Amino acid sequence: MSNRDLAERLGAASAALAQAREEHLAKFGTLIPHVFMGDVLARLGACMRADGKGPRVRDTGEIAAILDSLEDGMASGDPETRSVVSTGFAGGAERQPFFAALEPLLGPRVRAELDPP
Repeated sequence: MSNRDLAERLGAASAALAQAREEHLAKFGTLIPHVFMGDVLARLGACMRADGKGPRVRDTGEIAAILDSLEDGMASGDPETRSVVSTGFAGGAERQPFFAALEPLLGPRVRAELDPP
């Protein structure tokens, strides 16, 4: 799986990410994967409850599809894609205010990329 494949899969998982990908391509003229991971994190944050206690019920399917896409990126991605998921997503996720609610939802391959406590 290439970075382009991952971005397409994320767009299929989330209409909001499909739109974000189109806006990203219009703005930059090409996919900049580490920058796009910021859009992925922002979307996941938008899907979380305001009290920080987990995902909004209506968004659980979208969250699962996004996280499954990232997990598959770690499982079958080329080295560059695995790097983008590791540093661009996992590294960035740990700094998000919703991380405590998101962490239990992560798959084992993405979770393995988190910094040790």
